[in-house]
Amino acid sequence: MRFEVLLPWPPTVNRIWRRSGNRMHRSVTYEAWRQEAAEALRRVSPPKSIPGSVSVELRLYGPSRRSYDIDNRAKAVLDLLEAEGVVEDDSQVDRLLLRRGKVLPPNGCVHLILDRMDAELLETPDAVAP
Repeated sequence: MRFEVLLPWPPTVNRIWRRSGNRMHRSVTYEAWRQEAAEALRRVSPPKSIPGSVSVELRLYGPSRRSYDIDNRAKAVLDLLEAEGVVEDDSQVDRLLLRRGKVLPPNGCVHLILDRMDAELLETPDAVAP
C-alpha cells in the first residue's frame, strides 16, 4: 500500500503553539495550514486508519532560499495524518525520511509518501541482537 499527496508548506513546529497569558492554543497560522492541508488530503481520498507500522517520507520544497530546519516541518504533517484518521496515532511511524528538495516559489509544498511497513523490516538484524 502506497499513498502520495502534495500538501501545502507546513508551519515550523515553533509556530504551532502560542501563549495567551496562562493559556496555550494553536496559532492562527497553524489552524489555517491545517484546514488547507486537510482539504488537499481529502481530495485524494486517503486510506483510513492504517493498522501497524508505517513509513513516512516527506520531500520538502521550500517557498524561498531562506534557510530552514527540515525536522521542524514534520510534526505538523504527522499530526495532520492522525487528525484526519489516516493513522490512529503518529507513534505508528517507525520510519521517517525527510528530504530537502528544490525551491518552489511562491508557496512551496510537501510531497508526502506513506507506506505500510512490512514486518520483516521491523525485525532486529543478527548483527545488533542482544
